[in-house]
Formats: sequence, structure tokens, C-alpha cells
Amino acid sequence: MAEQGSDKLREEFLSEAQEIVEQFNRDLLAMNNASQRHDPTGGGLPVDPDLINSAFRAVHSLKGLSGLSGVDRMMHLSHDLENLLDALRMGKVQLTPSVLDLLFESIDHYQGICADVAAHGLAAGAVNTRSVDDFIRRVNNAADPEAAARKAAMSAPPVSDSPYGDFEIDAALIAGLTEYEEHRLKENIRQGRNLFRIIGSVPFASLEDEFVNIRESLKPVGEVIAVVPAGLSGINPELMDVELIFGSSQSFNGITAALGSSPLRVVQVPRRSAVPPMAPETTGRHVDLARLAAAAAAGEKLAPAMAAPVPDPLNSTMLGGGSGGGGSRGGDRGGGGDGGDGGEEGGGRTAGSQSQKNFTQTVRVDIRKLDHLMNIVGELALVRSGIQGVFDDLRRDRLHAELARKLQDELRRLNRKLEDLQRGIQEVRMVPLSQVFDKLHRVVRQMSRESDRKEIQFVVTGGDTKLDKLMIEELSEPMMHIIRNAIDHGIEDRDTRRSRGKPDHGTIAISAEQRGNKVVIEVFDDGNGIDTKTLVQRAVAKGLISEEASRGMSRDEQINLIFLPGLSTRAVADQNSGRGVGMDVVKTKITRMDGTINSYTELGQGTRFTITLPTTLAIIKALVIRTAGRTYAIPLNSVTESLMIGYDQIKTVERREVYILRNKTLPLVRLDEMFSLSRPADQPEPTQGYIVVVKLAAQQLGLLVDDLVGQQDIVIKSLGRALKGIPGIAGATELGGQQTALVLDVRAVAREAMPRAGEAA
Repeated sequence: MAEQGSDKLREEFLSEAQEIVEQFNRDLLAMNNASQRHDPTGGGLPVDPDLINSAFRAVHSLKGLSGLSGVDRMMHLSHDLENLLDALRMGKVQLTPSVLDLLFESIDHYQGICADVAAHGLAAGAVNTRSVDDFIRRVNNAADPEAAARKAAMSAPPVSDSPYGDFEIDAALIAGLTEYEEHRLKENIRQGRNLFRIIGSVPFASLEDEFVNIRESLKPVGEVIAVVPAGLSGINPELMDVELIFGSSQSFNGITAALGSSPLRVVQVPRRSAVPPMAPETTGRHVDLARLAAAAAAGEKLAPAMAAPVPDPLNSTMLGGGSGGGGSRGGDRGGGGDGGDGGEEGGGRTAGSQSQKNFTQTVRVDIRKLDHLMNIVGELALVRSGIQGVFDDLRRDRLHAELARKLQDELRRLNRKLEDLQRGIQEVRMVPLSQVFDKLHRVVRQMSRESDRKEIQFVVTGGDTKLDKLMIEELSEPMMHIIRNAIDHGIEDRDTRRSRGKPDHGTIAISAEQRGNKVVIEVFDDGNGIDTKTLVQRAVAKGLISEEASRGMSRDEQINLIFLPGLSTRAVADQNSGRGVGMDVVKTKITRMDGTINSYTELGQGTRFTITLPTTLAIIKALVIRTAGRTYAIPLNSVTESLMIGYDQIKTVERREVYILRNKTLPLVRLDEMFSLSRPADQPEPTQGYIVVVKLAAQQLGLLVDDLVGQQDIVIKSLGRALKGIPGIAGATELGGQQTALVLDVRAVAREAMPRAGEAA
């Protein structure tokens, strides 16, 4: 029992830790994208306060989570990373490429710790390793504020004798600033921005979504330096007085235009030599800032003009935090100086002493439970098929015509509800492809920085396209191989690209979109392309294909040689590629997911890989067929059409049976012969049958069967260890009425019956 409890704690820790690490990675990628658009002239890279704060909160959350779980290695790492990020927030350390590299490297350490915990339990993360110790030492060196501060003081031009320039800022307002808020105020003044007070009263009890809208409206034109929930309104106790301190290079009119119909009014902070501008009120909808009151209630009293900093509500469910600027998930509403370690007890009350509701809209569910639910839906689909059979029997009986009609109505309702249930569970299982693409960003960045002679621009579109969670996990490795090959083999060095009239930087682009019940992913690079002649020569030299076979190959077949195991165009292998296993892994993984991969290349211009995958493998539509008295199911996404023929229409070409379909030769496979099925003694040899045409990449194959039963939703179930790996069989399914059928693996069938067609697929 204790062991089960430990396993549960480990799973919960890993699930939450990986989620937070992914958020941290997204923040770093956003910082990196901002740095690529920036041309430094001696200073550091641009610092987005929102991104730095979000990264700080993620690391703080990891520190709290790992501390509670006893994963000390992660806790120590997070503590020191927190110091570095805080130094970045405070402007004590500049965000340089080396610092950004260090932050990216921390992702690898986090993932390594998670892998150890997954393999060996929570105790595996309790002791530091030498690699983590060395990395922590480097983080501490980078976080040393003294040297960085001296350098910044020497290079930064003085704004004026006062740290606040010539702005007329009340001393009481300054006294209420946290250290971080004071730093952001000075930074906005140093950058020559205008200061504004945005004031209003908002409904106390409404949701925070309205505030998010206001913050998003203001973000393009400046920075919210501080948000002040000043307490309940004296006029209306249901309202709360709120003040935002805002910095922007825009004018007064620009700020009011950005706010649009907000009820908040804008007042520009005057300068000593300037005439205060008019401050007309804007009118419109009310905005909720109720949960900002948690920041006011936590810890010390707040001055009327300024309060504790407020984490970005887009990245945190709870609002709050003191000078630490954020907290862990268990304490974001707290107000301690370390980022809200007080949790609900320390700061979970609003200024009006009302309990804060938990507005979290998500729950974490074990994927195995969803699999169980999906199996139940599959069983219900079988029950539905059984009821359909009863209905068919009643419909033939005129005495029960009225009963059959009523049953038909109920059957239709059942079908609709089952479809809704199936679709709902599938949607729960779906996650965005950005989970895979974000990891690829890091690979591209790392490999491009390791190569002094290659510059790579990585473009991603369609990251919000969704796939089944389990398929996402399987897709990560093949995508990694494709990207590594594109960088290593595809993208040329800077000098070569210049000689070919190309831009210095190579481009790798990934796009994803949903087409019907499939997802199509394209990976393109504008590099060398694939030399098919060299590919064929190496395949022959390695004995992978014969000299004779190589002469009759089409261009598509030549390109598809890249998927052969052991074949590589690189003479010497390195740490990234050249062993001839990467693309074999790609094809194997994608085939297992019932997907296809096609390639197109143009020498000197680039290469494009197109991956087509079903959105889910949980419940699929299948065509049920019979041959030699046995029943099989063929996944419908592999079927293009079916047709009835007489066996006298079958031709023989080079000892292979074929059928002429629309003036094209269609190779045939007899399923009964392939599986060595003998017909029942009382069943005569058929004179006609059906061809089920299946598509394998660019090729087609005809499966010759006796009869078509119809289409049906099926749930594929494993055959177990004893029967696993039977060529041509993917699993089994139940068809209702206590009837079972084997599910065909179309690609394996093709490989068994027509090796060449299978290889080319």
C-alpha cells in the first residue's frame, strides 16, 4: 500500500513539474524570439518584464513543488535560478546571449531530474549530481549582481539628479513601492517614457477576465508598473477603488484609445516644467479586479497610491505576491516577501475579508482513466450495433412495425449521444502540437549556435493544431530526427549559401493543419535537397538494394530510399547524424501511429516532408470484410474505394495478379492466400468478389475479398504478448453479438505480399 502511495506521489509530481517546465520553456523561447529581432549595440538583450516575471514564477513554483516532494536536486537548482531571474528582474544583471544560454540549459537539467524520478522514484532526485552542482555554480556566477551593477552604472547615462527625473511623484507613493516596482518605475523613466495614473472603481465580486482584457489592451502601448486595489469604495460597498501606475512612450490620447470603452480614467503624471494635461473620463463596461485585493491584504499595509506587485493573470490562476513577484501554485495568493509562501492562510482573503473562490477551471486526469472511458464508449458502440440488429429483425416483421418505428427513434437518439460522448472524450485527450514544436525550437537554437558557419531561422505555424496526447508523445522523436537531419544535411553553411545566391540564414519551417479527421504536418528546409543519385549509389554499395533493382526505380522510390535502415549520405557519422538510423526511426514511428510520410526534394533548393496522421487512434472507423469464412476489419482511413469484379477480369503480369483500374495497373493481394486460409468444405470457389483499394503513400494496392459487411466504429485491442507481432495484424476488435474480428495492418500486409510496394511506401 505504501508503494502505491509513493507511485501516486511520483506521478503527481512529474505531471505538475513537467507542466511548469513547459511553461518555463515557452517563456525562454519568447525571450529568444525577442532577442532575434534585436540588434544589440553594446548592451544586453531586450527584457520583457512580463516574460521575466512569468519565468520567475515558474521557477518559484518548481522550487516549492520539489521542496514538498523531497526532490532536493530540483529545489536547489530552482533556488539559484530564482536568484538569477530576480537579478534580471531588478536590472542587476543584463540579459546577454550567454545568460539566455544558461537559462535554456536549465531546461535540460530539469528534464534530466524528471527522467531520474520517473525511472527510480522521488528518492532519485534527493541527491545532487556533479553536473547539477557545476551548473548551479555557473548560475551563481551569472547572478553576481555586483560586477553587473558596476558595469551598468558606468554605461548608463544619468537621467537627472533625482532618480525619478523631473516627474512630480508624491513621496508617499514612493514609500509604498516594493523594490521591484521601484526598479520598474526608474527603468521606465530612464527610457524616457511618460507616466500615467489609471483610476476607477470596479465591481468587487466579478471575475478577473475583464481585468485581463484591460491589461491586454494596455500591453501593446506600455507597461503596467503597479496595480493598486485601494479598498472598498466609500460610495458603493460593492465596488473597489483601483489605481494602475502605467509607463508608456505614447501620449495621453494613445492611452485612452488603447483602453477603448473601459470605465477607467487616465491621468498623466505631470512634470515639474509641464502643464498638467486634461484627464477626461472614459466610459464603458465595468472591469473585475477583485482578486487583486489578495495582494493588498497580504503582509504589510499598502499606501493609498501603490501596492504589492501583481503577477500576470494570463500565466497565474491566483493573483498576489510580495516583493518576490509571484508564488508557487499553493501560495500565489500569499503575500510574503519570498513570493507568497503563505498560501491561502497567508493571503487568501480579500480586502473586504471575504473568502476568495477558487477559479481554477482545469483538473489533471490520468490518461489511463481516459483510455478506460474510451473503451467503455467502444463497448457502448457494440451494444448500439446489437440494438441495430434487433431493430432490423423487427422491421422485417409487419406485426411489430410500430414498435420498430419507436425503437428506430430511440436508436437515433442513442447514436447522437454516443457520438457526443465519443467526441467529448476525444477532445479531452487532445493537446496542441506546440508541445512538440517548442522542444524543436531549443534543438534548432542549440545546433545553430554550435555551428559557427550556419544561421537558421525557424518558423512555426499551426502549433495550436491538436492531436491525441499519446500520439503527441510518440511524435516527438521522429520530428526531432527530421529537424536534426535538416540542420546537419540540409542547410548549407553561410559561404555556400552566398555562392548560390541564397540568404545567409537558412530557413526551416513547420506547419500543421487539420484536414477532416487527419492532421497534416509539413517540414520544409531551403537547403541542399537530397541527391537521389548518390542515395541510390550508397544503397547499392551497402547491399540494401540490387544493381538491377536500382535501374528501374522511379524518382519517388529513389527518394524513399532515405528511410532504409543503415543508409546515410554522410561518409562520417557525428553526434547528430550519419548512422542511417534516424529516418528509419521516423518512418517506423509514424507507421505505428497509422500515419504516412511523403517526401519531395529538389537538388539545391530544399526538401519537404509531409506527415499525415489520424487525430486519434482510440476509436476508428473500419470497413468490415469477409474472406474464406473469416471476418476482418480494415481501418477506413487507408481505404480509398471498393468495387465488385468478376474473377475473370483479373490479369497476370510478371507472375503477379493485377486489375486494370481506370487504365492503371492495380496490384492485387488475395487475403485468403496470404493468411493460408482454407475455405469451408461446403463453400464453393467464388467466381466474383470485391476489391478494397487501399492507399500506401503514393501507391495503391487492391485487397481481394469475398464480401463487404459494412462500416463500423471499432476499438482496437492488443492481442497480447503471445500473438503480438503477427505479420499483417494490428490487433482485434469486437463487432457485437459476441463476434470478434482481427484488424488488418494494411502496410504490413503490403510489405508481406509486395515487399517493393511496402518499401516505397
